[in-house]
Amino acid sequence: MSRYSRTQSDNASFAIVVLVSAAAWTHKAELVHIAYIAFGVMCCLLLLKLFWKLLGHGRFARLKNIDAMDGLEFEYYVVELLQRNGFNNVSLTEKYDFGVDIIAEKDGIRWGIQAKRYSGPVGANAIRQVVAGLRLYGCDKAMVVTNSTFSTFAKKLASGNDCVLIDRVKLRRLEQSSNSNRGAIL
Repeated sequence: MSRYSRTQSDNASFAIVVLVSAAAWTHKAELVHIAYIAFGVMCCLLLLKLFWKLLGHGRFARLKNIDAMDGLEFEYYVVELLQRNGFNNVSLTEKYDFGVDIIAEKDGIRWGIQAKRYSGPVGANAIRQVVAGLRLYGCDKAMVVTNSTFSTFAKKLASGNDCVLIDRVKLRRLEQSSNSNRGAIL
């Protein structure tokens, strides 16, 4: 059973409302100033939110286009991006690729690359596939490129197999480096 009855709680609420109303009535002039300050703060917060939204939209507009691609379009996009970043002999593998979608060379290293256009995190299976396909294509190193992120287990598996992971953030950097000719990140 409760210590206080509902009527005591209602009486306390009524007393608080009366006290706040009395304080507001006696300090009307200050209340108007406080309202102006609160209104100004709210306007600043709304402008900041709008600016943040516009800034974020512009930064990832290209990646949103990538999110709308199908798997094959994404593979062609990755091929183009690799070529702009100094990779040579870049080509797509056949339809049944055994885990390697793209083969590319850079600095004497032959890369087996898996391209994953996903809406959720890429799991460890993608790393298993590309690592397993390396020998079939005579590749030296593995890479998985996605428009998304990687699961924790995928990161651990990639680390243990010397597999380079390019997630959404690194994909953006790779695109920027190819546009600015500052040199590739790989």
